Amino acid sequence: MGKATSKSTIRAPDPFDGSARERLERMRIVDEKGQINITAMSVFADIFAGLFYDDLRESLDSSDDLLTIFKTFKALYAKKDYQHMFLLLSIQYDYMGKPLPDPIWLLAGDGTIIKALMTMFIERYEAYLIGDGILQGGKGGISK
Repeated sequence: MGKATSKSTIRAPDPFDGSARERLERMRIVDEKGQINITAMSVFADIFAGLFYDDLRESLDSSDDLLTIFKTFKALYAKKDYQHMFLLLSIQYDYMGKPLPDPIWLLAGDGTIIKALMTMFIERYEAYLIGDGILQGGKGGISK
């Protein structure tokens, strides 16, 4: 195993450079054929959505702000605009003064994976709002 030296250049992961697929395979998000591992993606979405929600709660002034952001995600989800949902995540991280986590950034280059993540993410975000009493629960998934 090689040692990093002080002169080493640390390269940020790039979802568009060809290494992203291998990285996603190592994380077990996709299999060797590029198919999404739904079980792994579900766990990944649980962890990410929970961290995002808690970070967002800590950085906002009120629960109304949490609801406003959810409604924006929900409107994009209704249009099946998963790429803009992903962009909205990035914007929220900028607002919080935090970088978008590398594992999330690596997903940016694959629309199918983004769709799966954003679908799971919005379901969890809604569940947290319901659990916190900020949103009334609806039947059959994303509230009306």
